[in-house]
Amino acid sequence: MSAVGLWEDNKKTYVEAQLRKIEEKFERKKAEYAEKVKNKVAEIHKAGEEKRALVEARQREDSLKVEETASKFRESGSTPSRLFGCFTCSNIVL
Repeated sequence: MSAVGLWEDNKKTYVEAQLRKIEEKFERKKAEYAEKVKNKVAEIHKAGEEKRALVEARQREDSLKVEETASKFRESGSTPSRLFGCFTCSNIVL
């Protein structure tokens, strides 16, 4: 009976060791995947920040252009020819 008990204990120990190996491998893979996902999220955030900065810079440039154009018209005292767009005097039929 003790030989069967020893054999059973041996097999249980072997299977439990295999299970621990599989669990450790799974945990490593899980940690690696979590790290990859975190890195991807960081990359996306960085790209978003860069795009946001580009948009803000473009908006500042556009605002400066508008201010410069407005100051030119203020200095000259004239109004822009495209002020009324499609409502120009040539389109008015009396």
